[in-house]
Amino acid sequence: MKKYENTWLPIICSIMFFALANGTLLGPVLPEMLGPLKTAEQDIGMVVAVFTLATALFTPVFGMFADRLSRKTLLIPCLILNGFAGIACYFAPDFETLLIFRFVQGIGAAGMLLVAMLLIGDLYPGHERVHATSRVGMTSAIGLVGFPVLGGLMALKSWNFPFLFYGLVLPLAVFAAILLPNGKGHEGPGVKGYGKKIDEKGTRLSGTELNGTELNGTELNGTELNRKENNGNEKKRKKSLLEPLSTLMDFKVLYAIFLGFAIFFLLFVIVIYLPFKLKTDFGYTSKEAGFAQGIIGITVIFVSSRVKGLSLKYSLLSLTGAGFFLTALACGMIGLVNSKVVLVLLLMLFGIGGGLIQIMGDTLILQVAPMASMGSTVSLYNSMKYAGQTLSPVFFGFMLVRFGLKPVFLSGAGFGFVVAGMCWFLKGRLKTEHEYAHVEEHTKGKDSSLTFKND
Repeated sequence: MKKYENTWLPIICSIMFFALANGTLLGPVLPEMLGPLKTAEQDIGMVVAVFTLATALFTPVFGMFADRLSRKTLLIPCLILNGFAGIACYFAPDFETLLIFRFVQGIGAAGMLLVAMLLIGDLYPGHERVHATSRVGMTSAIGLVGFPVLGGLMALKSWNFPFLFYGLVLPLAVFAAILLPNGKGHEGPGVKGYGKKIDEKGTRLSGTELNGTELNGTELNGTELNRKENNGNEKKRKKSLLEPLSTLMDFKVLYAIFLGFAIFFLLFVIVIYLPFKLKTDFGYTSKEAGFAQGIIGITVIFVSSRVKGLSLKYSLLSLTGAGFFLTALACGMIGLVNSKVVLVLLLMLFGIGGGLIQIMGDTLILQVAPMASMGSTVSLYNSMKYAGQTLSPVFFGFMLVRFGLKPVFLSGAGFGFVVAGMCWFLKGRLKTEHEYAHVEEHTKGKDSSLTFKND
């Protein structure tokens, strides 16, 4: 399987690419769906929200099994489910049926995003993990550029034509099944963990050392070692149900999970409501709205290529606070301006801030997540990401109906400023060590480099 090592990262990036193709692909198309689906402006955001609701609900479910099952056992069915449900959306005859298919599609995306992040932790130790994470961030940024444009162009044919794009997930499932390694997350970091699997029914060890002695094809049936391992596995199964709750007792983890919610709660203000502003104030179509959102993605790509250098100079929490501040500032100003030139500059500013907070959020959760419960911790983080995407159109849709479009952007800005202030306040109470030093420590089994200062 190692002969396919060069294909692993492109496949992981592709999985993330399609898992995130939700609001960004369909955002520019939402205004075009109002007539054919016979629904109102305040309700059309549910096309995005119901998808993220499914991912928020099912990510913890997958997380309960992610540390015990092989990665592909979870991944391949989720890819297939996502692909077929996406195609089914194209044939949806009404708004209610479309929401059902989108919910099913979101279930598949929940497993895709979770396993993709876990594969990075499994396959890339040390500095290789930093490199892999940055490449995934770059891929996501490319999606931010391409998806709005692609969605807008496909919508020129028909409002439902963009849903056929999700059918490309099906051939990706075939490549993933053939080329990705099939291992578990608790076998140690890096590629070396794969291949050291233990069959619980005969406890057959191959390529594994025990007290310095290599055991090749040796079966240990009925031995004390076998009994101890079975007892240990039983304890682990009982403990796994409590892992998410025990993880939340750590403030570092709880704070990182909250940031996952805050990031996408704020970002989706622009994803969903920017096309409405462009149509209302400038008369733009879905194609032009897609190009406008593509400006954000181009800026995110630039930020992704520079964030490694920034992390060498500034602390992670400082960059996170700066990202939220810039994002909030741009969001509020977008709601006020009527100049196309100024709007382009604000979209670029939003891309800088949005790129920072997404990359810093993913970095923080990988730092603070305990190795023994990486799957459950990352699943909670991803759930809160999708919770933010789900609640954003619900809350701001209410704001739109009651107060109009401008207060939507202003209230989003207010939320962003509050989170930025929280980041800078906690920077005074929390101590962060250098990211690269932590990555090396993380592979040795240490839980986190983010610790409280002594009061």
